[in-house]
Amino acid sequence: MSGIRRRHTIGTAALMLAVTLATAGGQTPGFEASARDTLKRYAAALESRDAGAVKKIQPSVPTDNLARAFKDMRELKVDIDAVRVLSVDGNKARVSCRVTQTLTPKVGAKQTTAVTRVIRLQRTEDAWVIDGFER
Repeated sequence: MSGIRRRHTIGTAALMLAVTLATAGGQTPGFEASARDTLKRYAAALESRDAGAVKKIQPSVPTDNLARAFKDMRELKVDIDAVRVLSVDGNKARVSCRVTQTLTPKVGAKQTTAVTRVIRLQRTEDAWVIDGFER
């Protein structure tokens, strides 16, 4: 094998190894940006206090209960950060993140909570959606 061809073969093998390592565990390049976008859309939907908008991102949410809860709110601020991809397997993924919510009810005092959650995501035809929460 010539030196040039051998270097090309070694270079190709190294590139394939790098791609394999980068996608280990099913993670695909760019998934983290997609997950962050999904969570950003989710936070915005919650802040809008529109149960229908939330349902587009979290299809399993009971919209009647959510709509009733939103009616009791003056304002809802949601910040999702510290996003970490735990796994990606085809059309399913798990991410960990910190969710901070500041709820201002129509009656009563403002309440802020912060919790670390594991969120299951599911890929649909056109976007990632929230499939559920683990904690």
